[in-house]
Amino acid sequence: MILGLGNPVLTDDAAGLRVAEALEKLLKEKPIPGVEVLASTRAGFELLDLLTGFDIALIVDAFLAEEPEPGKVRHLDIDDIAGNARLNAVHEISVGVAFELGKKLGIPMPGQVEIFAIEVEDIYTLSEEMSPVIQAVVIPLAMDMYERVKELSETPVEDNPEDNSPDDDGPKTNRAFYPPDNE
Repeated sequence: MILGLGNPVLTDDAAGLRVAEALEKLLKEKPIPGVEVLASTRAGFELLDLLTGFDIALIVDAFLAEEPEPGKVRHLDIDDIAGNARLNAVHEISVGVAFELGKKLGIPMPGQVEIFAIEVEDIYTLSEEMSPVIQAVVIPLAMDMYERVKELSETPVEDNPEDNSPDDDGPKTNRAFYPPDNE
């Protein structure tokens, strides 16, 4: 599972969505069986629905650091996240809390989570245009994540009798508040 998070109308906050779109294009050109791409403008409780049943999740989002280096990509795990409205929520549950809650409720959440956090400066200006430094990161990060997914797909996953992974229909993109394509 690849999950891009963001807001398409708040400048650099769209970074995770744009990387997910680029990854979806790469996967259409060079498919990797069993990989699904999702994009969401929300997080919190919605993550329970989006990530249920996947063994591995790669999440990409904008990251607001105290002293940001715009365009720097941090490779984090679930315990490292902070500084983002979705990764570390102010008004709803954070990504980390969503995973914790899912496990406590017996919801099959991914056992392996990798977070690609793109450091940004502006996630508050109303604009559909990302800053050039963040836009320049989208394709290289999508290519890096594609290679990571390829590497992970070649690594055998332990047999899990409760495997709830979705059937492979190829890549799809689901967006909160966007009409689904063909569904």
